[in-house]
Amino acid sequence: MKKKFFSRHSRILALLTAFILVFSVALVMYLKSDISSKQTELRQLQQELEEVENQNKEIEHLINEADEAELFEHLARERGYVYPDEKIFYNVTPGN
Repeated sequence: MKKKFFSRHSRILALLTAFILVFSVALVMYLKSDISSKQTELRQLQQELEEVENQNKEIEHLINEADEAELFEHLARERGYVYPDEKIFYNVTPGN
């Protein structure tokens, strides 16, 4: 009778151990995927932050150090204005 008791409990213990092992592996895989996606998102946000910081530096320069003509030229260029007979070239290379 004792033999059945131990074999029954050892089977339950083996199944429970296998379940915990499978659950742990699945959880680690999910977390690894989640970490990877969060790292990608972090890189994108850092890139956006760098762009905004560059814009802020340009604006600070215009406010603090630029003369009136430079400020007006910058504002006009932001709105799409150009000098007469000026040619504008745009970089259409993929990725830029």
